[in-house]
Amino acid sequence: MRRGRATGFFPPVVREGPEGVLQVARALHGEEDARRIHALLARPGFHPLVELLEELGAWCRSTAGGHPGLFGPRVLTLSNAELFGPLITDAFTQCAATNEGAEPPDLGALWKGFQAFFARFLIRLRRDLRAGVFQREGFTGPVVGVWANPEETHNGRQCVLRLRFRKGGALAYKPRPAGGEALFLYEGRAGSSLFEWLNGRPAASGAVHLPTMRILEGRGADRFAYSWQEWIPRPRQWGTLREAEHLRLEGCRLEPREAERFWHRAGSLTAACFALGMGDLFAGNVLVGARSKDRRPMAYPVDLEVFFAPVQRLPETGLINDASDGGNHHVGFERSARWCTEGGPRVCFTETRGGVLRLERRTRPWAREETRSVVADTQGNVGFGAYLPAFLRGLFDLWTLLLLERPRVVKFLKRASRNRFVRVLVKPTSVYGEALDRQVLSSGKPSSPRGRFSREEAEQLGRLDVPYFFREAQGGPLLYLTGVEGALKTRRAGPQRFLEPNAPPSLPVLEGERFTLANLGVAVRDAVAFVFRDSARHTVTDARLGVHLDLKSPEHGQVSFDWKQVGQRLTFSWKQRELHVTLGELREPARTRAP
Repeated sequence: MRRGRATGFFPPVVREGPEGVLQVARALHGEEDARRIHALLARPGFHPLVELLEELGAWCRSTAGGHPGLFGPRVLTLSNAELFGPLITDAFTQCAATNEGAEPPDLGALWKGFQAFFARFLIRLRRDLRAGVFQREGFTGPVVGVWANPEETHNGRQCVLRLRFRKGGALAYKPRPAGGEALFLYEGRAGSSLFEWLNGRPAASGAVHLPTMRILEGRGADRFAYSWQEWIPRPRQWGTLREAEHLRLEGCRLEPREAERFWHRAGSLTAACFALGMGDLFAGNVLVGARSKDRRPMAYPVDLEVFFAPVQRLPETGLINDASDGGNHHVGFERSARWCTEGGPRVCFTETRGGVLRLERRTRPWAREETRSVVADTQGNVGFGAYLPAFLRGLFDLWTLLLLERPRVVKFLKRASRNRFVRVLVKPTSVYGEALDRQVLSSGKPSSPRGRFSREEAEQLGRLDVPYFFREAQGGPLLYLTGVEGALKTRRAGPQRFLEPNAPPSLPVLEGERFTLANLGVAVRDAVAFVFRDSARHTVTDARLGVHLDLKSPEHGQVSFDWKQVGQRLTFSWKQRELHVTLGELREPARTRAP
Protein backbone atom coordinates (compact mmCIF):
# COMPACT_ATOMS: atom_id res chain seq x y z
CA MET A 1 0.00 0.00 0.00
CA ARG A 2 2.90 2.35 0.66
CA ARG A 3 3.96 1.82 -2.95
CA GLY A 4 0.44 2.17 -4.35
CA ARG A 5 0.21 -1.49 -5.37
CA ALA A 6 -2.71 -2.57 -3.16
CA THR A 7 -5.52 -0.52 -4.67
CA GLY A 8 -7.42 -3.61 -5.83
CA PHE A 9 -7.44 -5.33 -2.44
CA PHE A 10 -9.33 -2.90 -0.21
CA PRO A 11 -12.52 -0.83 -0.56
CA PRO A 12 -11.99 2.68 -1.93
CA VAL A 13 -12.58 6.02 -0.26
CA VAL A 14 -15.78 7.45 -1.73
CA ARG A 15 -17.60 10.75 -2.09
CA GLU A 16 -20.99 11.78 -3.34
CA GLY A 17 -21.24 12.13 -7.09
CA PRO A 18 -23.88 13.48 -9.48
CA GLU A 19 -27.50 12.30 -9.24
CA GLY A 20 -26.96 10.69 -5.86
CA VAL A 21 -24.35 8.10 -6.85
CA LEU A 22 -21.25 7.23 -4.88
CA GLN A 23 -17.97 7.52 -6.75
CA VAL A 24 -14.34 6.77 -5.98
CA ALA A 25 -12.62 9.73 -4.40
CA ARG A 26 -9.32 7.91 -4.15
CA ALA A 27 -7.85 4.49 -3.60
CA LEU A 28 -5.95 3.66 -0.46
CA HIS A 29 -2.23 4.26 -0.96
CA GLY A 30 0.76 5.89 0.66
CA GLU A 31 2.33 5.94 4.10
CA GLU A 32 -0.70 7.17 6.07
CA ASP A 33 -3.12 4.64 4.59
CA ALA A 34 -0.58 1.87 5.08
CA ARG A 35 -0.40 2.81 8.77
CA ARG A 36 -4.20 2.71 9.04
CA ILE A 37 -4.46 -0.73 7.43
CA HIS A 38 -1.61 -1.97 9.61
CA ALA A 39 -3.59 -0.95 12.66
CA LEU A 40 -6.72 -2.65 11.35
CA LEU A 41 -4.95 -5.93 10.61
CA ALA A 42 -3.61 -5.95 14.16
CA ARG A 43 -7.14 -6.32 15.52
CA PRO A 44 -8.29 -9.86 16.50
CA GLY A 45 -11.18 -9.71 14.05
CA PHE A 46 -8.72 -9.43 11.15
CA HIS A 47 -6.44 -12.30 12.17
CA PRO A 48 -8.18 -14.69 9.69
CA LEU A 49 -7.33 -12.27 6.87
CA VAL A 50 -3.67 -12.14 7.91
CA GLU A 51 -3.58 -15.95 7.97
CA LEU A 52 -5.25 -16.07 4.56
CA LEU A 53 -2.62 -13.73 3.13
CA GLU A 54 0.18 -15.89 4.54
CA GLU A 55 -1.38 -19.04 3.07
CA LEU A 56 -2.03 -17.33 -0.24
CA GLY A 57 1.61 -16.26 -0.51
CA ALA A 58 2.80 -19.82 0.09
CA TRP A 59 0.18 -21.14 -2.35
CA CYS A 60 1.42 -18.75 -5.05
CA ARG A 61 4.99 -19.96 -4.69
CA SER A 62 3.94 -23.62 -4.68
CA THR A 63 1.58 -23.30 -7.64
CA ALA A 64 4.04 -21.33 -9.76
CA GLY A 65 6.77 -23.88 -9.00
CA GLY A 66 4.48 -26.77 -9.87
CA HIS A 67 3.56 -25.35 -13.28
CA PRO A 68 6.80 -23.97 -14.78
CA GLY A 69 6.42 -22.09 -18.04
CA LEU A 70 2.63 -21.90 -17.81
CA PHE A 71 2.41 -18.33 -16.47
CA GLY A 72 4.43 -15.16 -16.81
CA PRO A 73 6.56 -14.03 -13.84
CA ARG A 74 4.00 -11.64 -12.30
CA VAL A 75 0.80 -13.68 -12.55
CA LEU A 76 1.04 -15.94 -9.49
CA THR A 77 2.30 -13.32 -7.07
CA LEU A 78 0.48 -12.04 -4.01
CA SER A 79 0.49 -8.48 -5.36
CA ASN A 80 -1.55 -9.44 -8.46
CA ALA A 81 -4.76 -7.59 -7.61
CA GLU A 82 -6.36 -8.49 -10.96
CA LEU A 83 -6.46 -12.13 -9.90
CA PHE A 84 -6.59 -12.04 -6.09
CA GLY A 85 -8.38 -8.74 -5.53
CA PRO A 86 -11.93 -10.20 -5.34
CA LEU A 87 -10.84 -12.92 -2.91
CA ILE A 88 -8.99 -10.56 -0.57
CA THR A 89 -11.70 -7.89 -0.74
CA ASP A 90 -14.40 -10.41 0.22
CA ALA A 91 -12.25 -11.67 3.09
CA PHE A 92 -11.58 -8.12 4.28
CA THR A 93 -15.31 -7.33 4.14
CA GLN A 94 -16.21 -10.33 6.29
CA CYS A 95 -13.60 -9.38 8.87
CA ALA A 96 -14.72 -5.74 8.86
CA ALA A 97 -18.30 -6.84 9.49
CA THR A 98 -17.30 -8.64 12.70
CA ASN A 99 -18.34 -6.77 15.84
CA GLU A 100 -15.65 -5.82 18.31
CA GLY A 101 -15.11 -8.70 20.76
CA ALA A 102 -17.06 -11.20 18.63
CA GLU A 103 -15.61 -14.45 17.34
CA PRO A 104 -13.50 -13.83 14.19
CA PRO A 105 -15.08 -14.97 10.92
CA ASP A 106 -14.37 -18.32 9.31
CA LEU A 107 -12.90 -17.65 5.85
CA GLY A 108 -12.75 -21.34 4.99
CA ALA A 109 -15.52 -21.20 2.37
CA LEU A 110 -13.72 -18.41 0.53
CA TRP A 111 -10.23 -19.88 0.65
CA LYS A 112 -11.08 -23.55 0.04
CA GLY A 113 -13.48 -22.58 -2.71
CA PHE A 114 -10.85 -20.49 -4.48
CA GLN A 115 -8.23 -23.25 -4.27
CA ALA A 116 -10.62 -25.85 -5.68
CA PHE A 117 -11.76 -23.48 -8.44
CA PHE A 118 -8.21 -22.60 -9.49
CA ALA A 119 -6.99 -26.21 -9.31
CA ARG A 120 -9.79 -27.24 -11.66
CA PHE A 121 -8.94 -24.35 -13.96
CA LEU A 122 -5.27 -25.40 -14.06
CA ILE A 123 -6.17 -28.97 -14.98
CA ARG A 124 -8.29 -27.77 -17.88
CA LEU A 125 -5.74 -25.20 -19.03
CA ARG A 126 -2.82 -27.65 -19.14
CA ARG A 127 -4.92 -30.41 -20.72
CA ASP A 128 -6.22 -28.15 -23.50
CA LEU A 129 -2.78 -26.67 -24.07
CA ARG A 130 -1.35 -30.15 -24.63
CA ALA A 131 -4.22 -30.94 -26.98
CA GLY A 132 -3.41 -27.89 -29.11
CA VAL A 133 -6.77 -26.21 -28.51
CA PHE A 134 -5.20 -22.76 -28.14
CA GLN A 135 -2.36 -23.01 -30.63
CA ARG A 136 -4.71 -23.87 -33.49
CA GLU A 137 -6.47 -20.55 -32.88
CA GLY A 138 -3.24 -18.54 -32.67
CA PHE A 139 -2.90 -18.28 -28.88
CA THR A 140 0.65 -18.90 -27.72
CA GLY A 141 1.78 -19.03 -24.10
CA PRO A 142 2.77 -18.36 -21.52
CA VAL A 143 -0.26 -16.73 -19.95
CA VAL A 144 0.98 -13.27 -19.01
CA GLY A 145 -2.16 -11.93 -17.32
CA VAL A 146 -5.16 -13.32 -15.44
CA TRP A 147 -8.11 -11.19 -14.33
CA ALA A 148 -10.91 -12.56 -12.14
CA ASN A 149 -14.43 -11.18 -12.49
CA PRO A 150 -15.32 -9.60 -9.12
CA GLU A 151 -19.06 -10.19 -9.55
CA GLU A 152 -21.08 -13.31 -8.71
CA THR A 153 -19.59 -16.81 -8.44
CA HIS A 154 -21.23 -20.15 -9.17
CA ASN A 155 -20.71 -23.86 -8.54
CA GLY A 156 -17.98 -23.66 -5.92
CA ARG A 157 -16.67 -20.08 -6.04
CA GLN A 158 -16.07 -20.35 -9.78
CA CYS A 159 -15.96 -17.12 -11.78
CA VAL A 160 -15.09 -15.87 -15.24
CA LEU A 161 -11.38 -15.40 -15.88
CA ARG A 162 -9.73 -13.31 -18.58
CA LEU A 163 -6.50 -14.86 -19.84
CA ARG A 164 -4.02 -12.76 -21.75
CA PHE A 165 -1.50 -14.78 -23.75
CA ARG A 166 1.97 -13.69 -24.76
CA LYS A 167 0.81 -13.88 -28.37
CA GLY A 168 -2.68 -14.03 -29.85
CA GLY A 169 -4.71 -11.82 -27.54
CA ALA A 170 -7.10 -12.74 -24.75
CA LEU A 171 -9.69 -15.41 -23.97
CA ALA A 172 -12.49 -15.66 -21.44
CA TYR A 173 -12.66 -18.84 -19.36
CA LYS A 174 -16.35 -19.60 -18.67
CA PRO A 175 -16.75 -22.30 -15.99
CA ARG A 176 -20.44 -23.12 -16.37
CA PRO A 177 -22.42 -25.82 -18.19
CA ALA A 178 -25.07 -23.67 -19.87
CA GLY A 179 -23.54 -22.07 -22.94
CA GLY A 180 -25.68 -20.78 -25.74
CA GLU A 181 -22.67 -19.04 -27.28
CA ALA A 182 -21.48 -22.28 -28.94
CA LEU A 183 -24.97 -22.99 -30.26
CA PHE A 184 -25.66 -19.53 -31.62
CA LEU A 185 -22.42 -17.53 -32.03
CA TYR A 186 -19.66 -20.05 -32.74
CA GLU A 187 -17.47 -18.99 -35.67
CA GLY A 188 -15.96 -21.87 -37.60
CA ARG A 189 -16.68 -23.68 -40.77
CA ALA A 190 -19.84 -22.63 -42.62
CA GLY A 191 -22.95 -23.37 -40.60
CA SER A 192 -21.13 -24.14 -37.33
CA SER A 193 -23.63 -22.05 -35.37
CA LEU A 194 -27.10 -20.75 -36.08
CA PHE A 195 -26.02 -17.12 -36.42
CA GLU A 196 -23.22 -18.01 -38.81
CA TRP A 197 -25.62 -20.17 -40.82
CA LEU A 198 -28.20 -17.38 -41.02
CA ASN A 199 -25.52 -14.89 -42.10
CA GLY A 200 -24.78 -17.14 -45.07
CA ARG A 201 -28.38 -17.56 -46.23
CA PRO A 202 -29.81 -15.51 -49.13
CA ALA A 203 -31.60 -12.40 -47.86
CA ALA A 204 -35.36 -12.71 -47.44
CA SER A 205 -36.11 -8.98 -47.33
CA GLY A 206 -32.75 -7.35 -46.60
CA ALA A 207 -29.19 -8.00 -45.48
CA VAL A 208 -28.67 -9.76 -42.15
CA HIS A 209 -25.45 -9.64 -40.14
CA LEU A 210 -25.51 -11.33 -36.72
CA PRO A 211 -22.51 -11.42 -34.35
CA THR A 212 -20.20 -14.42 -34.25
CA MET A 213 -17.00 -15.08 -32.33
CA ARG A 214 -14.37 -17.74 -31.73
CA ILE A 215 -15.26 -20.33 -29.11
CA LEU A 216 -12.82 -23.04 -28.09
CA GLU A 217 -14.17 -26.21 -26.53
CA GLY A 218 -12.07 -28.36 -24.24
CA ARG A 219 -11.05 -31.96 -24.69
CA GLY A 220 -11.86 -33.53 -21.33
CA ALA A 221 -14.82 -35.56 -20.15
CA ASP A 222 -16.01 -32.42 -18.32
CA ARG A 223 -15.96 -30.25 -21.47
CA PHE A 224 -19.68 -29.56 -21.10
CA ALA A 225 -18.97 -27.66 -17.88
CA TYR A 226 -16.70 -24.94 -19.31
CA SER A 227 -15.54 -23.19 -22.47
CA TRP A 228 -12.97 -20.70 -23.75
CA GLN A 229 -14.32 -17.68 -25.60
CA GLU A 230 -12.77 -14.88 -27.58
CA TRP A 231 -12.52 -11.75 -25.45
CA ILE A 232 -14.41 -8.94 -27.17
CA PRO A 233 -12.52 -5.65 -26.68
CA ARG A 234 -14.16 -2.27 -26.66
CA PRO A 235 -14.38 -0.54 -30.07
CA ARG A 236 -11.93 2.11 -31.24
CA GLN A 237 -14.95 4.44 -31.65
CA TRP A 238 -14.79 5.42 -28.00
CA GLY A 239 -15.31 8.75 -26.32
CA THR A 240 -16.94 10.81 -23.60
CA LEU A 241 -20.70 10.42 -23.22
CA ARG A 242 -21.14 12.94 -20.41
CA GLU A 243 -19.07 14.83 -17.85
CA ALA A 244 -19.52 16.24 -14.37
CA GLU A 245 -17.16 17.51 -11.72
CA HIS A 246 -14.63 14.78 -10.93
CA LEU A 247 -16.50 12.22 -13.06
CA ARG A 248 -16.60 11.31 -16.73
CA LEU A 249 -18.57 8.53 -18.41
CA GLU A 250 -17.09 6.96 -21.54
CA GLY A 251 -18.65 4.68 -24.10
CA CYS A 252 -19.10 3.93 -27.77
CA ARG A 253 -19.67 7.01 -29.97
CA LEU A 254 -20.42 6.58 -33.67
CA GLU A 255 -20.77 8.80 -36.69
CA PRO A 256 -24.42 8.85 -37.88
CA ARG A 257 -23.73 6.51 -40.81
CA GLU A 258 -21.96 4.06 -38.51
CA ALA A 259 -24.75 4.36 -35.95
CA GLU A 260 -27.41 3.51 -38.52
CA ARG A 261 -25.48 0.38 -39.52
CA PHE A 262 -24.96 -0.57 -35.88
CA TRP A 263 -28.63 -0.25 -34.97
CA HIS A 264 -29.76 -2.17 -38.06
CA ARG A 265 -27.58 -5.08 -36.93
CA ALA A 266 -28.75 -4.64 -33.35
CA GLY A 267 -32.34 -4.89 -34.57
CA SER A 268 -31.55 -8.22 -36.26
CA LEU A 269 -29.94 -9.49 -33.05
CA THR A 270 -32.99 -8.39 -31.07
CA ALA A 271 -35.29 -10.30 -33.42
CA ALA A 272 -33.19 -13.45 -33.07
CA CYS A 273 -33.16 -13.19 -29.28
CA PHE A 274 -36.92 -12.69 -29.08
CA ALA A 275 -37.75 -15.46 -31.56
CA LEU A 276 -35.44 -17.99 -29.89
CA GLY A 277 -36.44 -17.19 -26.29
CA MET A 278 -33.16 -15.69 -25.07
CA GLY A 279 -33.24 -13.93 -21.72
CA ASP A 280 -31.14 -12.29 -18.99
CA LEU A 281 -29.46 -10.11 -21.63
CA PHE A 282 -29.02 -7.12 -19.36
CA ALA A 283 -26.04 -4.76 -19.25
CA GLY A 284 -22.87 -6.76 -18.71
CA ASN A 285 -24.22 -9.79 -20.55
CA VAL A 286 -24.34 -7.92 -23.87
CA LEU A 287 -21.22 -5.93 -24.76
CA VAL A 288 -20.65 -3.42 -27.53
CA GLY A 289 -17.29 -4.25 -29.03
CA ALA A 290 -15.29 -4.79 -32.19
CA ARG A 291 -13.29 -7.86 -33.03
CA SER A 292 -9.85 -7.42 -34.55
CA LYS A 293 -11.04 -8.81 -37.90
CA ASP A 294 -14.03 -6.43 -38.07
CA ARG A 295 -13.56 -2.86 -36.88
CA ARG A 296 -17.26 -2.11 -37.11
CA PRO A 297 -18.79 -2.24 -33.63
CA MET A 298 -21.51 -4.75 -32.90
CA ALA A 299 -23.46 -5.93 -29.87
CA TYR A 300 -22.22 -9.31 -28.64
CA PRO A 301 -24.24 -11.46 -26.20
CA VAL A 302 -21.22 -12.77 -24.29
CA ASP A 303 -23.18 -14.41 -21.48
CA LEU A 304 -25.83 -16.37 -23.34
CA GLU A 305 -27.06 -18.98 -20.87
CA VAL A 306 -30.84 -18.54 -21.03
CA PHE A 307 -32.51 -19.49 -24.31
CA PHE A 308 -35.49 -21.47 -25.64
CA ALA A 309 -37.57 -19.69 -22.98
CA PRO A 310 -41.25 -18.89 -23.68
CA VAL A 311 -40.82 -15.10 -23.60
CA GLN A 312 -44.00 -13.22 -24.48
CA ARG A 313 -42.78 -9.62 -24.61
CA LEU A 314 -39.57 -8.07 -25.85
CA PRO A 315 -38.55 -6.62 -22.42
CA GLU A 316 -38.35 -10.20 -21.12
CA THR A 317 -35.16 -10.65 -23.12
CA GLY A 318 -33.42 -7.97 -21.04
CA LEU A 319 -32.37 -6.07 -24.15
CA ILE A 320 -34.91 -3.29 -23.59
CA ASN A 321 -37.23 -2.12 -20.85
CA ASP A 322 -40.94 -1.36 -20.95
CA ALA A 323 -42.44 1.99 -21.91
CA SER A 324 -42.22 3.30 -18.33
CA ASP A 325 -38.49 2.47 -18.14
CA GLY A 326 -39.10 1.10 -14.65
CA GLY A 327 -37.38 -1.71 -12.81
CA ASN A 328 -33.85 -2.60 -13.88
CA HIS A 329 -33.01 0.13 -16.39
CA HIS A 330 -29.55 -1.31 -17.07
CA VAL A 331 -30.71 -3.31 -20.07
CA GLY A 332 -28.66 -4.55 -22.99
CA PHE A 333 -29.48 -1.44 -25.06
CA GLU A 334 -29.74 1.43 -22.60
CA ARG A 335 -31.63 4.49 -23.78
CA SER A 336 -29.77 7.04 -21.65
CA ALA A 337 -26.25 7.44 -20.29
CA ARG A 338 -26.98 7.21 -16.57
CA TRP A 339 -24.26 7.72 -14.01
CA CYS A 340 -25.30 4.70 -11.96
CA THR A 341 -24.49 1.07 -12.58
CA GLU A 342 -25.36 -2.27 -11.05
CA GLY A 343 -22.95 -3.82 -8.60
CA GLY A 344 -20.17 -2.04 -6.80
CA PRO A 345 -18.39 -2.71 -3.48
CA ARG A 346 -20.43 -3.92 -0.51
CA VAL A 347 -18.55 -1.61 1.84
CA CYS A 348 -16.49 1.53 1.32
CA PHE A 349 -14.51 4.12 3.27
CA THR A 350 -15.70 7.65 3.85
CA GLU A 351 -13.32 10.35 5.03
CA THR A 352 -14.27 13.04 7.54
CA ARG A 353 -12.97 16.59 7.42
CA GLY A 354 -10.46 15.64 10.07
CA GLY A 355 -9.07 12.89 7.87
CA VAL A 356 -10.61 9.97 9.80
CA LEU A 357 -11.62 7.00 7.64
CA ARG A 358 -14.86 5.18 8.43
CA LEU A 359 -15.81 1.86 6.88
CA GLU A 360 -19.52 1.80 6.04
CA ARG A 361 -21.93 -0.43 4.18
CA ARG A 362 -22.82 0.99 0.78
CA THR A 363 -26.53 1.73 0.43
CA ARG A 364 -26.51 4.08 -2.56
CA PRO A 365 -26.01 3.41 -6.29
CA TRP A 366 -22.45 3.06 -7.54
CA ALA A 367 -21.04 5.32 -10.25
CA ARG A 368 -19.53 4.02 -13.45
CA GLU A 369 -16.78 5.56 -15.53
CA GLU A 370 -17.36 3.52 -18.69
CA THR A 371 -20.18 1.49 -20.19
CA ARG A 372 -20.44 -1.21 -22.86
CA SER A 373 -24.26 -1.07 -23.03
CA VAL A 374 -24.73 2.58 -24.07
CA VAL A 375 -24.20 3.62 -27.69
CA ALA A 376 -24.32 7.30 -28.66
CA ASP A 377 -23.71 9.17 -31.89
CA THR A 378 -21.58 12.24 -32.47
CA GLN A 379 -24.70 14.43 -32.57
CA GLY A 380 -25.64 13.69 -28.97
CA ASN A 381 -28.27 10.98 -29.51
CA VAL A 382 -28.21 7.99 -27.16
CA GLY A 383 -29.76 4.62 -27.96
CA PHE A 384 -31.76 3.66 -31.03
CA GLY A 385 -34.51 6.28 -30.69
CA ALA A 386 -32.91 8.47 -33.36
CA TYR A 387 -32.36 5.38 -35.54
CA LEU A 388 -35.70 3.68 -35.04
CA PRO A 389 -36.33 2.99 -38.77
CA ALA A 390 -32.94 1.25 -39.09
CA PHE A 391 -33.47 -0.76 -35.90
CA LEU A 392 -36.95 -1.88 -36.96
CA ARG A 393 -35.73 -2.74 -40.46
CA GLY A 394 -33.02 -4.95 -39.03
CA LEU A 395 -35.60 -6.63 -36.84
CA PHE A 396 -37.89 -7.17 -39.84
CA ASP A 397 -35.12 -8.49 -42.12
CA LEU A 398 -34.08 -11.16 -39.63
CA TRP A 399 -37.66 -12.17 -38.86
CA THR A 400 -38.58 -12.67 -42.51
CA LEU A 401 -35.49 -14.84 -42.90
CA LEU A 402 -36.65 -17.00 -39.98
CA LEU A 403 -40.11 -17.23 -41.54
CA LEU A 404 -38.79 -18.47 -44.87
CA GLU A 405 -36.15 -20.76 -43.36
CA ARG A 406 -38.21 -22.14 -40.49
CA PRO A 407 -37.96 -25.87 -41.39
CA ARG A 408 -34.18 -25.63 -41.80
CA VAL A 409 -33.77 -23.55 -38.64
CA VAL A 410 -35.74 -26.06 -36.57
CA LYS A 411 -33.76 -28.96 -38.03
CA PHE A 412 -30.49 -27.17 -37.26
CA LEU A 413 -31.47 -26.40 -33.66
CA LYS A 414 -32.65 -29.92 -32.90
CA ARG A 415 -29.39 -31.35 -34.17
CA ALA A 416 -27.04 -28.76 -32.70
CA SER A 417 -28.68 -28.52 -29.26
CA ARG A 418 -28.00 -32.15 -28.37
CA ASN A 419 -25.70 -32.37 -25.36
CA ARG A 420 -26.16 -28.63 -24.73
CA PHE A 421 -27.54 -27.09 -21.56
CA VAL A 422 -29.69 -24.09 -20.77
CA ARG A 423 -29.72 -22.19 -17.49
CA VAL A 424 -32.93 -21.94 -15.48
CA LEU A 425 -33.31 -18.81 -13.33
CA VAL A 426 -35.25 -20.05 -10.34
CA LYS A 427 -35.17 -16.57 -8.85
CA PRO A 428 -33.85 -13.22 -10.07
CA THR A 429 -30.14 -12.79 -9.43
CA SER A 430 -30.93 -9.67 -7.37
CA VAL A 431 -32.75 -11.82 -4.79
CA TYR A 432 -29.70 -14.04 -4.37
CA GLY A 433 -27.42 -10.99 -4.33
CA GLU A 434 -29.31 -9.44 -1.43
CA ALA A 435 -29.09 -12.71 0.51
CA LEU A 436 -25.35 -12.96 -0.12
CA ASP A 437 -24.82 -9.34 0.91
CA ARG A 438 -26.52 -10.05 4.24
CA GLN A 439 -24.49 -13.21 4.67
CA VAL A 440 -21.10 -11.63 3.91
CA LEU A 441 -21.88 -8.65 6.12
CA SER A 442 -22.75 -11.01 8.97
CA SER A 443 -19.26 -12.52 8.81
CA GLY A 444 -20.23 -15.32 6.46
CA LYS A 445 -22.94 -16.77 8.69
CA PRO A 446 -26.18 -17.71 6.86
CA SER A 447 -28.82 -15.10 7.67
CA SER A 448 -31.54 -15.83 5.13
CA PRO A 449 -35.10 -16.26 6.45
CA ARG A 450 -35.92 -19.92 6.90
CA GLY A 451 -38.09 -21.35 4.18
CA ARG A 452 -37.34 -18.61 1.67
CA PHE A 453 -34.89 -20.78 -0.23
CA SER A 454 -34.95 -24.45 -1.15
CA ARG A 455 -32.43 -26.94 0.18
CA GLU A 456 -30.45 -26.75 -3.07
CA GLU A 457 -30.45 -22.96 -3.04
CA ALA A 458 -29.39 -22.83 0.62
CA GLU A 459 -26.55 -25.27 -0.06
CA GLN A 460 -25.13 -23.02 -2.76
CA LEU A 461 -25.70 -19.79 -0.84
CA GLY A 462 -23.87 -21.38 2.09
CA ARG A 463 -20.67 -21.47 0.05
CA LEU A 464 -21.23 -17.82 -1.00
CA ASP A 465 -22.33 -18.71 -4.54
CA VAL A 466 -25.25 -17.40 -6.56
CA PRO A 467 -27.40 -20.57 -6.97
CA TYR A 468 -27.10 -22.06 -10.45
CA PHE A 469 -29.57 -24.50 -12.03
CA PHE A 470 -29.73 -25.88 -15.55
CA ARG A 471 -31.45 -28.42 -17.81
CA GLU A 472 -30.64 -30.16 -21.05
CA ALA A 473 -31.46 -27.88 -23.97
CA GLN A 474 -34.04 -30.35 -25.28
CA GLY A 475 -35.71 -30.91 -21.92
CA GLY A 476 -35.19 -32.96 -18.80
CA PRO A 477 -34.97 -32.64 -15.02
CA LEU A 478 -33.65 -29.57 -13.23
CA LEU A 479 -29.96 -30.07 -12.41
CA TYR A 480 -27.25 -28.40 -10.36
CA LEU A 481 -23.56 -28.99 -9.68
CA THR A 482 -22.04 -29.94 -6.36
CA GLY A 483 -18.76 -31.39 -5.08
CA VAL A 484 -16.90 -28.14 -4.44
CA GLU A 485 -13.61 -29.60 -3.24
CA GLY A 486 -13.54 -32.60 -5.56
CA ALA A 487 -14.76 -33.39 -9.04
CA LEU A 488 -17.90 -31.60 -10.02
CA LYS A 489 -20.96 -33.83 -9.86
CA THR A 490 -24.37 -33.30 -11.39
CA ARG A 491 -27.38 -33.76 -9.14
CA ARG A 492 -31.07 -33.62 -9.77
CA ALA A 493 -32.73 -30.78 -7.90
CA GLY A 494 -35.94 -31.24 -5.99
CA PRO A 495 -39.06 -29.13 -6.56
CA GLN A 496 -38.28 -25.42 -6.44
CA ARG A 497 -40.98 -23.39 -4.74
CA PHE A 498 -40.36 -20.21 -6.72
CA LEU A 499 -39.64 -21.89 -10.07
CA GLU A 500 -41.58 -20.21 -12.87
CA PRO A 501 -44.09 -22.61 -14.48
CA ASN A 502 -42.68 -22.17 -18.00
CA ALA A 503 -38.95 -22.58 -17.50
CA PRO A 504 -36.75 -23.21 -20.53
CA PRO A 505 -36.51 -25.16 -22.71
CA SER A 506 -39.91 -24.58 -24.31
CA LEU A 507 -40.87 -27.07 -27.01
CA PRO A 508 -42.85 -24.47 -29.03
CA VAL A 509 -39.75 -22.26 -29.18
CA LEU A 510 -37.56 -25.17 -30.25
CA GLU A 511 -40.13 -26.04 -32.93
CA GLY A 512 -40.05 -22.51 -34.35
CA GLU A 513 -43.67 -21.81 -33.48
CA ARG A 514 -42.77 -18.26 -32.47
CA PHE A 515 -41.80 -17.31 -36.02
CA THR A 516 -45.14 -15.65 -36.77
CA LEU A 517 -46.11 -12.20 -38.05
CA ALA A 518 -48.15 -11.64 -34.89
CA ASN A 519 -45.05 -12.08 -32.69
CA LEU A 520 -43.10 -9.80 -35.01
CA GLY A 521 -45.79 -7.19 -34.39
CA VAL A 522 -45.33 -7.61 -30.63
CA ALA A 523 -41.59 -7.01 -30.96
CA VAL A 524 -42.14 -3.92 -33.15
CA ARG A 525 -44.67 -2.47 -30.71
CA ASP A 526 -42.46 -3.05 -27.67
CA ALA A 527 -39.37 -1.55 -29.34
CA VAL A 528 -41.33 1.56 -30.36
CA ALA A 529 -42.75 2.01 -26.86
CA PHE A 530 -39.29 1.81 -25.30
CA VAL A 531 -37.80 4.70 -27.32
CA PHE A 532 -40.93 6.72 -28.17
CA ARG A 533 -39.73 9.63 -26.00
CA ASP A 534 -36.33 9.62 -27.73
CA SER A 535 -37.66 9.91 -31.30
CA ALA A 536 -37.74 13.51 -32.53
CA ARG A 537 -40.26 12.72 -35.27
CA HIS A 538 -43.11 10.25 -34.94
CA THR A 539 -44.33 10.39 -38.54
CA VAL A 540 -41.51 9.27 -40.83
CA THR A 541 -41.21 7.76 -44.27
CA ASP A 542 -37.80 6.29 -45.04
CA ALA A 543 -38.05 5.10 -48.63
CA ARG A 544 -34.47 3.86 -48.73
CA LEU A 545 -35.05 1.54 -45.80
CA GLY A 546 -38.66 0.85 -46.75
CA VAL A 547 -40.00 1.77 -43.31
CA HIS A 548 -42.97 4.02 -42.57
CA LEU A 549 -43.81 5.23 -39.04
CA ASP A 550 -46.99 6.85 -37.78
CA LEU A 551 -46.75 6.90 -33.99
CA LYS A 552 -49.35 8.55 -31.77
CA SER A 553 -48.08 7.46 -28.34
CA PRO A 554 -46.16 4.59 -26.78
CA GLU A 555 -49.43 2.61 -26.74
CA HIS A 556 -50.81 3.65 -30.13
CA GLY A 557 -49.12 3.58 -33.53
CA GLN A 558 -48.47 2.00 -36.89
CA VAL A 559 -45.35 0.75 -38.64
CA SER A 560 -45.17 -0.48 -42.24
CA PHE A 561 -42.39 -2.38 -44.01
CA ASP A 562 -41.85 -2.64 -47.75
CA TRP A 563 -41.11 -6.25 -48.71
CA LYS A 564 -40.02 -5.77 -52.28
CA GLN A 565 -39.08 -9.40 -52.83
CA VAL A 566 -42.74 -10.45 -52.52
CA GLY A 567 -44.33 -7.19 -53.67
CA GLN A 568 -46.08 -6.61 -50.34
CA ARG A 569 -46.24 -3.95 -47.66
CA LEU A 570 -46.75 -5.33 -44.15
CA THR A 571 -48.40 -2.97 -41.68
CA PHE A 572 -48.50 -3.48 -37.94
CA SER A 573 -50.95 -1.27 -36.06
CA TRP A 574 -51.79 -1.32 -32.38
CA LYS A 575 -53.74 0.47 -29.71
CA GLN A 576 -53.15 -0.60 -26.13
CA ARG A 577 -53.17 -4.43 -26.21
CA GLU A 578 -54.98 -4.71 -29.55
CA LEU A 579 -52.63 -5.58 -32.43
CA HIS A 580 -53.40 -5.96 -36.14
CA VAL A 581 -51.30 -7.19 -39.07
CA THR A 582 -52.35 -6.32 -42.61
CA LEU A 583 -50.88 -7.07 -46.03
CA GLY A 584 -51.18 -4.75 -49.00
CA GLU A 585 -49.81 -4.57 -52.50
CA LEU A 586 -46.58 -2.60 -52.63
CA ARG A 587 -46.95 0.47 -54.83
CA GLU A 588 -44.22 2.87 -55.92
CA PRO A 589 -42.73 4.07 -52.61
CA ALA A 590 -42.66 7.73 -51.69
CA ARG A 591 -39.43 9.46 -52.68
CA THR A 592 -39.12 11.63 -49.58
CA ARG A 593 -36.94 10.62 -46.71
CA ALA A 594 -36.83 11.99 -43.21
CA PRO A 595 -33.54 13.69 -42.36
